[in-house]
Amino acid sequence: MTIRYDFLDCRSTEKFLPEFIPLVKNVFGSEASQSWIDGLEWRLKNMPDLTVFAAYDGQDLVGFKIGYATAYNRYYSWLGGVHPDYRRQGFARQLMTRQHNWLSHSRFVKLETQVASQNTAMIELNKNAGFSTTGKFEKSGELYLFMEKD
Repeated sequence: MTIRYDFLDCRSTEKFLPEFIPLVKNVFGSEASQSWIDGLEWRLKNMPDLTVFAAYDGQDLVGFKIGYATAYNRYYSWLGGVHPDYRRQGFARQLMTRQHNWLSHSRFVKLETQVASQNTAMIELNKNAGFSTTGKFEKSGELYLFMEKD
């Protein structure tokens, strides 16, 4: 297995969608309703300074880390996922590292993310990457953590 990593900016999202949607369905399962996917597509097409860090095994998309600007100097690390067959091999960490390295050379000074409180693997990954929990909120009856990093 040879994994290749790519960086896509917002101008590349149209060609990314056909490979992204099937992976999202595989990663998120029953959460990936059509209305949820429509919302993902809208963000991919409309959010400012959108970036995608993608992992490929040959021609197959196996992971992604996506973010966008929320203000001139604030960046939201929005969505990430790794195909179930490729989990627990460091791909999520590698994608996050690439995103954070890119951010360190950008105008962004604050990085934000949200994570479901039961997603302990992502919380651990975020904490190991230097994030701090700065708040909590409830969405659709589920508790989420708001995390930030300078």
